[in-house]
Amino acid sequence: MSIRWDCRVYDSLPSTQDVVRTELLSGASEGLVVQAEVQTAGRGRRGNQWVSPVGNLYMSILLKPACAPALAGQMAFVVALAVADAAHELTGQQGDGLTLKWPNDILVDGVKCAGILLESDLGPTGLVDALIIGTGININAAPTDRIGLAQLAGHELDVITVRDRVLHHLGRLYTRWKNDGFSWVRDAWMARAHGLNTPITARLHGGDVSGTFLGIDDNGALLLQTPDGSVQIVHAGEVYFPNNA
Repeated sequence: MSIRWDCRVYDSLPSTQDVVRTELLSGASEGLVVQAEVQTAGRGRRGNQWVSPVGNLYMSILLKPACAPALAGQMAFVVALAVADAAHELTGQQGDGLTLKWPNDILVDGVKCAGILLESDLGPTGLVDALIIGTGININAAPTDRIGLAQLAGHELDVITVRDRVLHHLGRLYTRWKNDGFSWVRDAWMARAHGLNTPITARLHGGDVSGTFLGIDDNGALLLQTPDGSVQIVHAGEVYFPNNA
């Protein structure tokens, strides 16, 4: 199975996520990609604002995985791998310089470079009929507390080229995930995991929990070993490392 990407580029939008959702209600097909050169109301996880100056990549992607709701969150790891593969291809950077932070961030030298937002719609059978994936990648105009791929490459990068390479890798990885499941995704993500086996703090609804980051389980949940030696499984939350990454 290959995805035919339908890319639509706008000079400015409040939010690419909202445009894809509107198009979905009008019957849009899998593979729709809405990109904005500037977003005026971009958002990340938990309603956080995503600062969106010109020179970076802001896009939302429509996929229709027809999967159980418990599996939909695995796509954050698939997309992260696609972004990492494209970043490595375009900058030559790998290893410690380009890492993946649970659950949905891409870091360069420990500083956030890209983030992923998933919004899903359930169909009448209880499966996820639509998944809207928002992806923001700092390229040539990273905010002062962030980093862009151009800094990693040592020169400016063409935003459309970055988009097309991300979509190329996403199509390949998405197809494999649908066919082969999550195990290989977990292994590939763990090979690039930020802060593996180091101290971490998870901010949960019930308060902060600190321990050692052991990785992710077979469903993508974070494994945190607490000081008493027990392992806590974290399905959702924000995580912080000692360097504030």
